[in-house]
Amino acid sequence: MSSIVSENKALRFGVIGPAGFGGSYLCLELINRGHHVVGISRNPGKLGSHERYTSISADVSTQGIKELALVFENLDVVVNEYGPHSAGADALQYMPYLEVTRKIILAIKLAKVKYFIMVGGCGSLFMPGNNYESVLENKGWWLAYRRAIADSEAHTSYMEERLGPMGTGLRKYRIARLAQRNGEGTAETKQIIEDYEGYVRRNDRALEFITGCRTSFMFFDGNTSFRWTFVSPSALYRPGKRTGNFEIRFDELPLKGDEKDPTNLDDRLHGISAADLAIAIADEGELQTKCWRHWSAFADLADDTPTPSYVTLIPSSHI
Repeated sequence: MSSIVSENKALRFGVIGPAGFGGSYLCLELINRGHHVVGISRNPGKLGSHERYTSISADVSTQGIKELALVFENLDVVVNEYGPHSAGADALQYMPYLEVTRKIILAIKLAKVKYFIMVGGCGSLFMPGNNYESVLENKGWWLAYRRAIADSEAHTSYMEERLGPMGTGLRKYRIARLAQRNGEGTAETKQIIEDYEGYVRRNDRALEFITGCRTSFMFFDGNTSFRWTFVSPSALYRPGKRTGNFEIRFDELPLKGDEKDPTNLDDRLHGISAADLAIAIADEGELQTKCWRHWSAFADLADDTPTPSYVTLIPSSHI
């Protein structure tokens, strides 16, 4: 869709986490379409200023349900782009994410928000043809996911920016994989690969957060007490160009090749840029055709040029 709306059709969107990765791209998309955006976070002013952007400083992790409901009042759509405050591995915590999600849902219901868009994680998607096995139950998915991230310069750069020391290990792993692939491998590069993949199999701290994202879907599945939609970004979700071209899938992990074949996932995972997912979310906020559905979107990520992890607003007076 992605067209500019007339003033009488403009909606009031609340975005939880407006200055973060996905939230900043979404706010930019919505404002460029002519909607009014209310940014809700501890520091929503970090996004910048615009005549159609209002900042409300509210920490969803500490605010009470009634307080949050007051923040959500009179909003047509609320999009949850919440991510934990801490940087690096300390942000990847199971219980805080679930507790905040629970609180937000209760506040949404109390405020009688007309439509709630939950941006979850890839972990809640099911393996093709298997509606009881999430991707995290598949023994090959996590390693295929980590390998795919390492094979992308754009994704590796993004992870370095977000995760600090954890990103440094990923960079070494990427360099070692490239050396092996180009016939330049050594005993050292082989050992780096073995060590990294051993860690991924045994004790990857990111799994805790991904598991929390998976479990959060249980708040929604089968729940028709309020109007919601749950979007799980496809596996390789990262910064990238805005193309406007993407495909939608429901419930299941999108795969390259035979989409119904869940075996050998190496080089078969799809992804999408934050800019393109923002289009899909904005479309859904306007059209609301996926109410009570769990869906994903994917696009062509052939362009592997690193792009900013966050965007900011340019005041309308400067355009």
